[in-house]
Amino acid sequence: MGLLRLLLALAVVGDHVLPPFPWLRLTTGIVAVQIFFVVSGFYMQMVLSQRYASAGAFYFSRAIRIFPTYWVVAALSLALWPVNGLQSIANLGWQPAALILASNALIFLQDTLLFLGAHHGDLFFTADFHATVPQLSSYLVVRPSWTLALELYFYLMAPFLARLGSLQLGAIALILTGARLVAYHAGLDNDPWLYRFFPFELPLFVLGMLSFRLFNRIEPRPAVKSKAVALAAIAGLIVMTQCFALNVPTEYNFLAAATAAAVVPLAFAAFKDVSMDRFIGDLSFPIYLVHFPVIQFVSNNYVDAVAISLSASCVIVLGLERPLDRLRHRYAGSYWNRNKPMLSAAAKADFGLADAANQRS
Repeated sequence: MGLLRLLLALAVVGDHVLPPFPWLRLTTGIVAVQIFFVVSGFYMQMVLSQRYASAGAFYFSRAIRIFPTYWVVAALSLALWPVNGLQSIANLGWQPAALILASNALIFLQDTLLFLGAHHGDLFFTADFHATVPQLSSYLVVRPSWTLALELYFYLMAPFLARLGSLQLGAIALILTGARLVAYHAGLDNDPWLYRFFPFELPLFVLGMLSFRLFNRIEPRPAVKSKAVALAAIAGLIVMTQCFALNVPTEYNFLAAATAAAVVPLAFAAFKDVSMDRFIGDLSFPIYLVHFPVIQFVSNNYVDAVAISLSASCVIVLGLERPLDRLRHRYAGSYWNRNKPMLSAAAKADFGLADAANQRS
């Protein structure tokens, strides 16, 4: 799964700064983000697949995963921001300024900036943030981090969704997808409605959850664990999404992303015990965050952006995320001792309680 996650992160980089060769773009940034939602749903269902894993432990684990890395990258980006950019926030008025500052600090509501404009100090709803001046989303310290707000909403709902039956989850996905198509028919078929509106993206997260449930049934079969099959599936996904992007209207890209639900279990089963793949996957999150400040303030050359982002991400993973994982593991160990019923292997792995061979160093 790590290779797939890294390729998705690099696809987002390629969407923000064009690579020297078109094939390096891999897929569109929109599809890459939506596939990340599917991957997230798969992992979260895995974590919550046992009734004994409490919501509190889950929320703590997710917070440790998200906030420290985001705050480090945001602080570095803020240090490079021009002074007049910070001063212009105050000139927007107290309502827009308060929302911008709070969302930059807490991540929550960053997506809301994509549906609002500011006029004479007041906030107003807009169906097309590209038509507003100034664009409130331009004041995000880490521009791609609005997707983290959607991820946090997914996480808040995940413990409750994980308790639902598969038919109930499927019904939620179908109803919200139907609402999406109705909105498109009503004229909301442009950005930000294409992939930034939380209710429309929730079905992709749910699809990832359903994908894990199916994986639980087919995982023991040898063909599911084949690395060759997994690599072929990943390559096929990339080619298919590229063809889809070239021949199908952008508003239906979510259908291409949905096919990742068939690939994610194969990638996970084949590489879950490969330590290098796990490390590569760990790099995807900091790359996703740090690449935009690099492009914005350091270099807009693709090779430079990738090289600097990779280097910075290695430092973040080894210097920040790994030590925090040990803290998370200690907390999980305390949780384990208080709850004698056995957690699933998947939940143990997420909480850092798998055997030493499977633990991240």
